[in-house]
Amino acid sequence: MKNKQVNWRMSRKERLNYYLADSGRMFGTMIFQTYMTAFLALRGVNLSVLAGLLLILKLIDAFNDILFGFWVDKIQLSQIQSLKRIVGDGKYLPWFKLTFFLFPLFTIVFYSMPNSLPEWAKLAWFIVSYLFYDFSCTLIETPMSSLVLTLTDVTDERNRILTVRGIVTVIAVVLLSIVSTLLVDPKVGLGLTFSKSAILLVSVCLIMMLPLVKNGKEYNIKLKNTELEENETYTLKDMWNCVKVNKYMAIFLSSSLIIGVTATATAVGSLASFYLFDGNTAIVQLPLLLAFIPGILISSQGDKIAKKFGRKNSMVGLSFFFGATFILQYFLGYKNLVIFITLGVLAGLANSLRYVFQNFIAPDTIEFTRYKTGKDCSGIFYALNSFVNKATNGIGASIGLLILGLFGWNEIKAGSYQELLEMGTKIGEAAYQTPQAIHGMWVVYTLIPGLGFILAAITLMFYKLDDGDAELMAKCNSGEITRQECEQQLSKTY
Repeated sequence: MKNKQVNWRMSRKERLNYYLADSGRMFGTMIFQTYMTAFLALRGVNLSVLAGLLLILKLIDAFNDILFGFWVDKIQLSQIQSLKRIVGDGKYLPWFKLTFFLFPLFTIVFYSMPNSLPEWAKLAWFIVSYLFYDFSCTLIETPMSSLVLTLTDVTDERNRILTVRGIVTVIAVVLLSIVSTLLVDPKVGLGLTFSKSAILLVSVCLIMMLPLVKNGKEYNIKLKNTELEENETYTLKDMWNCVKVNKYMAIFLSSSLIIGVTATATAVGSLASFYLFDGNTAIVQLPLLLAFIPGILISSQGDKIAKKFGRKNSMVGLSFFFGATFILQYFLGYKNLVIFITLGVLAGLANSLRYVFQNFIAPDTIEFTRYKTGKDCSGIFYALNSFVNKATNGIGASIGLLILGLFGWNEIKAGSYQELLEMGTKIGEAAYQTPQAIHGMWVVYTLIPGLGFILAAITLMFYKLDDGDAELMAKCNSGEITRQECEQQLSKTY
């Protein structure tokens, strides 16, 4: 392994900077998602109205994502003289350097909404700040996700980066879940407001991205083994042809979209914990904490598991298992804390490993399109992937808010869980919710995401791109082997 590492294009520091920046970018969107539902639910605004607005904003965002994906693939910022001194060389890093600070900025704007404003002003603040936040997320997620394809032209190195990134994602998700909960928890944490907590955490994200902004470098900018000049005639028609060719990406995105729009548990996580477990928002984090170390150990074996069972088969099996634990949890209820935590730990272990395989499948489908078309259209695919991912904190949150409203959620004004606790949750007290509303919270937290993962697993069963063939295509695209050598070794004709 040491001999192989000597031939890798990236230094250890360069890889570390990438992991740090990718975690910072992911942290930022998770922070927004983690606090958003509770923040809005305690603004004293009608939840059904908010749910409708979120759906409309997501439709607008869909056009932004597709348009920006085309821009990233079409426009080389490093070739624009007025920008070159700022953004440097490369295909995706220049976009990242130019836009990385925007989503932290608009997160701060969103969470600075005063609770003293009238309802119409809060809704206006929500619409404008959320639109800018959503667009800024596309600006950062598309180039950052595409970057994994241009960091190195050594396929084994990229596979190692994807594996490590999957493990880092697991660590990041757990740490952020724990820290974000402790900041706002009124019993075992600091009891800060959602605004202060979000602004503090997103500022840390901004700092995490700075090393890549300063020292990042791409080593695999141009496609090999193709007669076409990159972006030579890259038009909207070319973009559509790239999308049309890639049926595997369509299946993968459909599966992710189902998970995203049913991700209501994430939207109401700490708020559900507050009402289900007598004001203790840290309870839902216990399964994550207990599964943390075992999850990392299991994730480190992801490559071996993939070689034995296949990436797609592993994803399907884990998605079925994850969904089943949530559905079982719904029927068993939340009164028995031991059962709740046990099922949560099992789900956490499955999800840790699922993250690793998910990191491989999207690049595999992009390599397939690059191989088939001779065009590097990573931007459009990751723009679509960005839209699907943002559905988790957009459409999923919207559905969660709508269901809470339908179950009779009482409108409340509070800036933190500490303030909510002081208001009281018993009958006749200010923060009281009916048993019907609490049941709605349980449906949102367990049943809907569980069914979503089952449907996503069924969808993913139609994905037929062979793992070994995808790696051969990647080697051809990077110039490690010739196109003829690749075609001779493929398991079937594509």
